[in-house]
Amino acid sequence: MTRLLIVYQPTDGGVGRHVRDLARGLKDRGDEIVLCGPDLPQGITDAADHRPLALERAISPRADLATAAGFARIVRAVRPDIVHAHSSKAGAIARVARLWHPRVPLLYSPHGYAFAGHFDRALERRAYRTVERLLALATTRVICVCEAEARLARSIGPPSRVRVVNNGIPPTDDGAVDSRIRELAARGPVIGALTLLRPGKGLETLIDATPQILAHNLRAQVAIVGAGPDLEPLIARAHHRGVDHAVHFLGPSDEPLSALRGMRVFVHPSWAESFPYVILEAMSLGLPIVASDIGGIGEALVNGSSGLLVAPRDPTALAHALNDLLEHPDRMAAMGAAALERVTRQFSLTAMIGHMAEVYGEVIPAPRGAAHR
Repeated sequence: MTRLLIVYQPTDGGVGRHVRDLARGLKDRGDEIVLCGPDLPQGITDAADHRPLALERAISPRADLATAAGFARIVRAVRPDIVHAHSSKAGAIARVARLWHPRVPLLYSPHGYAFAGHFDRALERRAYRTVERLLALATTRVICVCEAEARLARSIGPPSRVRVVNNGIPPTDDGAVDSRIRELAARGPVIGALTLLRPGKGLETLIDATPQILAHNLRAQVAIVGAGPDLEPLIARAHHRGVDHAVHFLGPSDEPLSALRGMRVFVHPSWAESFPYVILEAMSLGLPIVASDIGGIGEALVNGSSGLLVAPRDPTALAHALNDLLEHPDRMAAMGAAALERVTRQFSLTAMIGHMAEVYGEVIPAPRGAAHR
């Protein structure tokens, strides 16, 4: 049995989903899991050993050093076999805290390097890359969710320490359809996006593509499911483009799969990603998908077979791909079937847990006498 301390921030989105699934899967294998973060990961409602740790996204050297010292005290109290940190802030805090506990293996999952797309200014990207290069020296293993992320990891740290464990999801089945999506589908084919409304998600590109979509598919409806700080600017953008009658901001969904089930085509126009869960979920429902060719999305989808990939920030290319699918129902059906087959075969939750456990096995010291046996 492995005693694992998982530290993370944020608690929602892909990071929260990954930590939740990882904790549950490893616990089912018999491992002992201790969670450490601002709160429990979104979706965990059962009893869990949780050690609160204030992890603010903003950078504050004095506060961050105090947080690292606090985390070191948690490590001393928990006495884990492994510390596994998720996302850049938790990864930085955990690796600084390793100064107090250098013998405990430290694994780091970036879930998207900040220097690879989060910042617009080159100076900020260079600064974060330098920080990650220094922290890589204190990392026993870097566990990336896709090969695209792994290439970045190898460029800033020892390549021999980098491993790839793809995200995975459980099988999905038939279920309810979100009533809001069902109402839109009565008006015309629903092109749907399910994402946080924040910088980098590329919803601006989707809105800018909508006039060209409507020129070929007058009845098309664009449904954006999610919440975030960019809601008002995106609403204003849709109004400015004259497409606010066809672009619908539906807010968040407690049942994301129910929203996906009602969509005719799923679109993911993001500008920066690693290996998004929502792509796998759309594949598991047999949806035809149009997505930006960034990060590991091209590793999940086979362009032209199980999805269509377009350049990010290109409204014309996005509109052309969506119109092409809407005008060829047989192709949409074949693409959805290929996506379902691929996600079932290659990106299961069981495989993700098993591969993660294999990486843990690399860094846990063997019991005394094991080598002789």
